[in-house]
Amino acid sequence: MTETTPSPLYALLNQINAAANGGLHLVAIGMASALPTICASLASQDGRAGGKEYKAWCAANLTGTAFSFVTPDDLYSIRCGVLHQGRFGNLQHNVARVVFTPPGGASFTNCQFNDAYIYGVVEFCKNMCDAAYVWYEANKVDPIIEANSKRMMQYYPEGLAPYIVGMPVIA
Repeated sequence: MTETTPSPLYALLNQINAAANGGLHLVAIGMASALPTICASLASQDGRAGGKEYKAWCAANLTGTAFSFVTPDDLYSIRCGVLHQGRFGNLQHNVARVVFTPPGGASFTNCQFNDAYIYGVVEFCKNMCDAAYVWYEANKVDPIIEANSKRMMQYYPEGLAPYIVGMPVIA
């Protein structure tokens, strides 16, 4: 990727934050929780990542105070539950319950109350996106990441020949 070609990851991060701020909270949480898999996949030789890679990415990139009350195992459980069952997973690690708060009330960032992990939707998505952005900026010149980034879903404003031309597509 060249400096003049923005990464398709940036569009995804922008849309996750827009969804979180625009009332599409369930979609935003789902996509934000998938970011470690997406980033780990970008760094993978075969362009794939599983639970082991997800957790390793979380351990390396979700450090500090933004995610201190959950483990990579918790986050992976949240991701799997949200994306595959429409729930917050089988939280059997550091927390037993996840509570997200939509904007408009009290704001929470990385809070734990008894066995519950509490986070504002907007704050969770922003912090996940920020971590993915920082990671990508530090690693975007890696040849594997460059190659895999080209394979991400992205907008083609003039279409994608020979399939559809003359109109925008996502491919």
